[in-house]
Formats: sequence, structure tokens, C-alpha cells
Amino acid sequence: MSKVAVALWDQDAWDEHNYFEPAEGHPLIRADVKRTLHGDIEGTSEAILLCCRPDAKSAGYVANEHVAATIAGRRGTFVLQHVAAMGGETPHRLGFIVPNSGTGELAGLRGSCTFGHDEQGRNTLRLDYDLD
Repeated sequence: MSKVAVALWDQDAWDEHNYFEPAEGHPLIRADVKRTLHGDIEGTSEAILLCCRPDAKSAGYVANEHVAATIAGRRGTFVLQHVAAMGGETPHRLGFIVPNSGTGELAGLRGSCTFGHDEQGRNTLRLDYDLD
């Protein structure tokens, strides 16, 4: 990828409920999430995360996230798909921009995404991307 964009994000909403409660094992959780992005990516996002949280130190999720934002002065929308598993020494993360999901001036946006934390513990989103 030829460009990098990094944003800090604020959690505006997190509404979760169990969507599956097995007789044995851990419940499965759906979280409806809204965020505001600041930095190289300016805008908002809405996501659905499907999660499992076996204990206070372990979790995994898969997500679809719709982003309406400006990147490098170009405005549009796009969709991220991302997944993570935490609970060992190193979290496992994977994410990408859904191919051909970009609209407006972000049509043609492609690449990968990573959600994490910076040195101050703030929430971050990093895109490694190309844009026609």
C-alpha cells in the first residue's frame, strides 16, 4: 500500500445484548457501535460487532463497519471488515477495506485496516491504503 492514514476515535455508543445463550458455554454478544474519527480520517462510523467474551481478559469479535469520512481531502463512504482475538500475550488482528465499497471521492479505496491503541492508550484506526 502506498499511503497510511491514522485516526483517533471516540466511542459514541456501545449497545450490546446476548443474541445466543447456550445451555453450556459462553453467550454470544451483538454490539451496535458508533464512533467519531479524528486525525487523518475525519468522520463517523457505525458497526455491528459479533463477540464472545469468555472472561475479563479474553474476547474475540468479527465486525462490519460503515465509515463516512474525509481522507486526504477526499469525501465518501466505505466499509471495513475486521476481526480480533485477545487473551494471549499478543492480540491477533486482521482487517481490510471491502473491495469496491468506496463511494464519492473515495471510490477505488482499497487496503487494510488495524484497530489498536497508541502509546497513550488512546483508540486508533490505521488504514494502509491506495486510492485511484
